[in-house]
Amino acid sequence: MRRGPLLIACAVVLAGVGVAVTLRPVHNPSVYPGGGAVAPQSTALYCTGLPGGAQRPGRVSFLNTAASSRSLEIEVVADTGHVASRSVTLAAHTRYALQPTSLEPGTFDAVLARVAGGGVVAEEVDGPAEAPCASAGTTAWAATGFSTAVGSSAYVSVFNPTATAAVFNVSLFSSAGFSAPQAFQGVSVPAHAEVYLDLARVAVNLRGIGVALRVLRGTLVAVGVEDAAGTLSLDPGQSAPSTRADFPVVTTARGASAVLEVADPGPTPAVVRVHVVLGSYRIADQFVNVAPYSTGALALNPNPAIAAAGYAAVSVRSNVPVVADLATGAAGAGSALSAPSAPTTSAVVGGFSTSGYDALRVVNPGRRAITLSVLALGSTGAPTRLHLAGHALADLATAAPGARAGAPYLLSSRRPFVLGLTAPSRPAGVVVLAPLDGR
Repeated sequence: MRRGPLLIACAVVLAGVGVAVTLRPVHNPSVYPGGGAVAPQSTALYCTGLPGGAQRPGRVSFLNTAASSRSLEIEVVADTGHVASRSVTLAAHTRYALQPTSLEPGTFDAVLARVAGGGVVAEEVDGPAEAPCASAGTTAWAATGFSTAVGSSAYVSVFNPTATAAVFNVSLFSSAGFSAPQAFQGVSVPAHAEVYLDLARVAVNLRGIGVALRVLRGTLVAVGVEDAAGTLSLDPGQSAPSTRADFPVVTTARGASAVLEVADPGPTPAVVRVHVVLGSYRIADQFVNVAPYSTGALALNPNPAIAAAGYAAVSVRSNVPVVADLATGAAGAGSALSAPSAPTTSAVVGGFSTSGYDALRVVNPGRRAITLSVLALGSTGAPTRLHLAGHALADLATAAPGARAGAPYLLSSRRPFVLGLTAPSRPAGVVVLAPLDGR
């Protein structure tokens, strides 16, 4: 009965403390190699959110999936506004790893790579945390599940990939309600610059924070950076709230924790149905209700209704568009955030970390059967075919035996498929990885 006044009061408090937020100042560099132009028939890759501290020197790993060499012009942009550059020629089907802090240290670093031709993909890697580099900016971004509780820190790293300044607003959602901190409104990002937002300055000691970024001018690339008691995650987020989300590899291992985090950014209450497929078990659908402009969570593991029996495939359906993320970790320890697996017709698995993969699952989200082409990069043989009936799932390792050890494969299909990946961990399944778009 008194929830409305309480939410309004919390929102006012959060907005009030927003004036204390720190946005690291940025400056327009005097010269950008290449002037920010992308040559005809060229592509570009944008990576952001790599922490620049000496204790965690992350890297960007490039993979050339093409059958001929590619030339890369790489710029490292620090949040200080300084820029360093490097030119690299990448032979066919080879990799190149760049540690951005070795060129330009900062609190956070962004990387812009111009590629002469297509076929090059890139992944940000920092310990077990990984996130795909983007091939284009977006006008909206959202993620949820962030924590600013004691022992945790949460940031959103924002990079402007264009040659003109961009402007954006940020809204926050939590169990305390909605907030639009003044310092997060009308934020300007100069051309080819990076800024980061410290969520703890406007949302103090809160868990389950949802973030929605709306671009007012230009396009941006954003990545959420969460450090939960020493467990780092790089969350690529999603471009817009949706009524459906898929998580093909959710651990049910004993000693592991898996929590579905949900944010409702709209004015209508969200009724979220969670369908779980786990071997031969018949599991009743789970539900979580989320108030307007708020967040909620559902524990998937441990959960008395869900057996401890390997990996579960979880599909989320909502009556209104919501933002969903998965938080996984060892029970009693920090958790890492991962975004839903988006349906795609082309993807790359490549073992960008040194550990390879534990789970490699392919899910057919549609009713009609699909045929997946699985090609080992550098192989002269014909691709392997993997057939999936409607709504079926399969182990990719059966068609790509070297993938578990990290050998690169290109996957393609005429109809969309969903790919779920995890890295080896103890307990199993707590490090969820995102596949790369292979186009």
